[in-house]
Amino acid sequence: MTISIDPVERPRVLVVDDHFTTRKLMTAWLEMSGYTVVQAEDGGCAWDSAKTNCPPIVVTDWNMPNMSGLELCRSIRQQHGNDDIYVLIATARDTGDDLSAAMEAGANDFLSKPIREEEFLARIRSAEIALNRLQEKTALAELDSLTGLLNQRSFKQRAQRSCEISIAAGNPVSCILLDIDHFKQFNDQYGHATGDEVLRIVSDVISEHVRQTDHACRLGGDEFAVLLHNVSEQDAMKFANRIRKQIALQSCNGGNQSLRVRTTLGVATTNSGDLAISSLIEQADSALLAAKVAGRDRALSTSDLQRNEQGKLGQQSTLVDRLREIHADEVMTKTIGVFRDSESLDDARELFLKSGIDCACVVNVQSELVGMVSERDFMNTLTTQNTSKNPLSSVMNNNITRFPPRTSLAVVWDSLQRNPMLRAVIVDNNGFPLGLVTRRAVLEAVHRLVQTIDSDK
Repeated sequence: MTISIDPVERPRVLVVDDHFTTRKLMTAWLEMSGYTVVQAEDGGCAWDSAKTNCPPIVVTDWNMPNMSGLELCRSIRQQHGNDDIYVLIATARDTGDDLSAAMEAGANDFLSKPIREEEFLARIRSAEIALNRLQEKTALAELDSLTGLLNQRSFKQRAQRSCEISIAAGNPVSCILLDIDHFKQFNDQYGHATGDEVLRIVSDVISEHVRQTDHACRLGGDEFAVLLHNVSEQDAMKFANRIRKQIALQSCNGGNQSLRVRTTLGVATTNSGDLAISSLIEQADSALLAAKVAGRDRALSTSDLQRNEQGKLGQQSTLVDRLREIHADEVMTKTIGVFRDSESLDDARELFLKSGIDCACVVNVQSELVGMVSERDFMNTLTTQNTSKNPLSSVMNNNITRFPPRTSLAVVWDSLQRNPMLRAVIVDNNGFPLGLVTRRAVLEAVHRLVQTIDSDK
């Protein structure tokens, strides 16, 4: 008897057993139930195929030559983590110690031999349900709700692990940063619904072009990132220009007119060394900044910068280089107000007025920056009745831009150009606000540099 399975797409299953008959029997049961099966005759062969592309469900025998089921399970956990792959270990062992050993190795379930079809398919179905539930929870925690791409935190986690694996194997890794040109105008002139449509257009094109082994995310605002595995700088540039041109062919509704979307991209590649994903992103960001200075609607790589083949950069390129040498903590205002998000509006307003400042940072119970409050926010509360006891979190603006102290002023400058906020917040490693960088402070720094560059001619 075969368990009835609904006609939907099933996950791949890796079946590992050194007994030919047992392996073929399990494979037949699975394929009759709609699963795609990958077979391996022992743990060593299974690990060769599972290193880089492991199916989400693994059924493995315990005792095998070359590599046991427990060793295979441990290797899978070390390489891929504990969440995305469901491992069942099949064996004739049935003692409590054996069960504990399997669980300690990272197995999710224990399948007793001889294997019966009904029980086997029921366990596989349970594994599928568990993975689906995990994927739903993961989507809520790891995906950007608007675009469906990874969010910044999950992207950096996955990309870091992928970088380490690829570099260890001697393969190149390329990072692409993408910004939407003049995105603020879409929101200001046509409304946030149009801005959201633009973000979805860009994310859809990116999703269509990346492979399953690549990672794509919305870093925040109108900035996107893509990590390409085993892709050289030359091919990464081709990829960047391909999606740039594809995005330019799309259009969105701007009231009575059709609007075109333009993007600017920066590319960085590495194939050696112990490079953190944050460093690779920073290199791609440098190329992105240079591409913007060169006129936007283009892609530049870090090699382009090194060879200085972009003749149009000129004085502006020198300005960006000088700005990179200045850090945010060198120009930030250190006198700032800090409030708890749980403080009542009444108490916070009184302290705010006594301080004489025009804005203040808001932190949570862990002292992490979660928002900002300004004179305007407090003015709005005065026109609303029965709000004095409400917490400050009810009126704070959580659309904030934050940077570590040693962030280059070029990055802060670019962010303040694209972001409607008047200032950026500088935070320490724990997220506590240390100071503010205002647009005026950046403008003054740029003005001084321009004068210096002119005098050096």
